Amino acid sequence: MKRARQAPSAPKRKSPEPERRIDILGFDQQTTREIRLSRTTEYALYSDRYVDDWIAGWLATPRLSIESIPLGEMRRWRIEPGTGNIRHDSGMFFTVTGVKARHRTAAGELKWDQPIIDQPEIGILGILVKRINGVLHFCLQAKEEPGNINSVQLSPTVQATYSNYTKAHGGSLPPLVEFFLNPPRDRVLFAKLQTEDGGRFLFKSNRNMIIQLADHELRELPGEFIWLTLRQISNLIRRDNLIHACTRSILASLVLSRGVSGRRTNPSCRDTAAGLAETIQWLDDQRSANHILAKRVGLNTLKEWNLDGNGYFSHREGRFFRVIGINVSSAGREVPVWSQPILANPECGIIGLLTKVHRGERHFLMQAKAEVGNRSIVQLAPTVQFTPGNYVGNEKLPKPFLFDEFSGDGRFPVLRQNYQAEEGARFFQETHLHRILQLPEGVDLGLPPEFNWISETQVRFFLHLGETINSCARSIISCLL
Repeated sequence: MKRARQAPSAPKRKSPEPERRIDILGFDQQTTREIRLSRTTEYALYSDRYVDDWIAGWLATPRLSIESIPLGEMRRWRIEPGTGNIRHDSGMFFTVTGVKARHRTAAGELKWDQPIIDQPEIGILGILVKRINGVLHFCLQAKEEPGNINSVQLSPTVQATYSNYTKAHGGSLPPLVEFFLNPPRDRVLFAKLQTEDGGRFLFKSNRNMIIQLADHELRELPGEFIWLTLRQISNLIRRDNLIHACTRSILASLVLSRGVSGRRTNPSCRDTAAGLAETIQWLDDQRSANHILAKRVGLNTLKEWNLDGNGYFSHREGRFFRVIGINVSSAGREVPVWSQPILANPECGIIGLLTKVHRGERHFLMQAKAEVGNRSIVQLAPTVQFTPGNYVGNEKLPKPFLFDEFSGDGRFPVLRQNYQAEEGARFFQETHLHRILQLPEGVDLGLPPEFNWISETQVRFFLHLGETINSCARSIISCLL
C-alpha cells in the first residue's frame, strides 16, 4: 500500500507530558488531549481522497457468495430432534435456542417466548492505535461478512470470538489478535466488557479494547487494514452502512464532552459527583422495579414461533425476526466454505436519541430498558429503539414513548440521521435509521419514570464502567464522534 502523496504536515510535537492523572470519568488528561487532536487535526497518514479510493476498491471487489437455504439443509449444523434447537456439530460457536420470559413491573406483567442466540463466550472487539507523527491513528480493516448490506464494512482491527482465537473452527488465527491477548497494562487505553443486543443474545458480552502500540511496532499492515485518524473516521461514520457495528461500539468510548459551539465543559467536582450519584440511584431504582424471569427452552416448545414454508424459523404474525440458513463461500476467510444460521429482520428499525443543552453541556434522554438477554436486566438505552412493524396493530405491545416523533416528521429538529448496519456475522442485511433530535428550548417533556436526562459526562462514566450502556445506545453515541 502506498502512502498518499499529499497530506497536511504533521503538527509540532510537544515536550513529554507529565505523569498521567487517571480520571474516573474517562481517559487521563494526556490521552484526552491526544484524542481531541486526532479528532480535529487535518493531518493524516493518508489523504481523504486516498481513503475514499481505498474503500471504493474494496466495495467493488466482494469475495463472499451468499445463498439463503432452509435451516435443515445447513452443513455441520443440525436441528436437534428433541428440542428443535439449532446447534453446530462441534458444540462450539453458538446455539439458537428458545427462551420463555415473564416481565413483571408495578404496571403489570408481560409474557412471551422467542428464539435467542446462546453464545456463552466472551469475544474480543479490539482496535489498535498508534502515534504517527504525533497524531493518534486507529487501525481498521475492510472486512466482509455474510450478513453485510455493503459487501465490506470498516471493522475493528480484531473481531474474534473465543472459538475464533482458540481455532475451534479449524482455521487460522485472526490477523493481529496477538496484540489483544494479555497486553501490557500500560498499552491498554480502554478494555471493558460491553453487552451485545439483549433482545436477541442471551447473556452475551464482548470485551471492547483499544490497545496502543509503540511507535516502532507494526510499521507495515496487511493489505486489508488501514490507519485512520478520528477526524477521518468521524467523516466516514456519516456514510450509510459503512462503519461496522462492533467498530461503533468501541468508538463510543472516545466521544468526549463538548459544550455549546464545541466548547469544552468543566463542571465542578461537587456538581459532577452529586449528579452522578443521583443518576446511579435512579438506575438502581429502575433495576429494582423490573423483574424478568427467563427460562431456556427448546425451539419446538415455543407457542408464538414455528418453521415456516421456506424452512425458516419465524414468528406466526411475521413480526420481530426470522432465523434463516445461509451457505457462504469465500475467497479470503479462515474457512473458505461454510453454512450457518443467521437472524433476518423484516424491516428497517429506528434508533433515536433526543438531546438538549443544559448548563453548557449536552444531555441525552435515555431510558432504563429491560431486556431478556441482559444479566442485569436493565441497561441504559437510547431514547428509542424499535422496529415500527412490531408495534403497529399489535394489541400486546403499546407503542414506545416518542414513537411518532422518531418514526416520522415529528416536532423536534433533526440534528443528524443516517443508516447504520447491524453486524453481519449474526444478522442478515439489517440496518437501522439512526436519528438524533434536538429538544427546543422551553419545551418541557413529561417523562415516564424509566426515562431520565443524562449528561455527556455521566454517559462517559457509564461507558468506562462497562456493561451499563446497551449496544443500541453505544451505536448512536458513536455518531457524535
